Amino acid sequence: MRRLISAQCALPRIRAEIEIPGGAPGWLGWLVATDAEGTVVGAAAGGVPVPGEGEVYALAVASGSRRRGVGTALLAAATDRMRSFGARDQRVELPAETDPALPFYSHLGFTALSATRWSRTL
Repeated sequence: MRRLISAQCALPRIRAEIEIPGGAPGWLGWLVATDAEGTVVGAAAGGVPVPGEGEVYALAVASGSRRRGVGTALLAAATDRMRSFGARDQRVELPAETDPALPFYSHLGFTALSATRWSRTL
């Protein structure tokens, strides 16, 4: 299996969230993308922790699957879930001002709230 990298979410956090019976308030779970052979090529997690405000907790795509629409599809699916739970805005916090994911989020309409916090209207 190829390695997925997400600087936004540590494995202990992922493990804890998976083990929460019924999930935490506002937690919408994990979405997983696979290729035609069933290999995991991406994953995303998010929720609506505050009424009206969706949050992208993690978005990771295997390096060999980047620039093929996997991240965009995962974000679109997470966004649809957030909208169905009343989100009107969507936020993401990046680990650094120069995070490699910044052009991706910027291209999809996110604008800076701070150096590492980005938002868009849904």
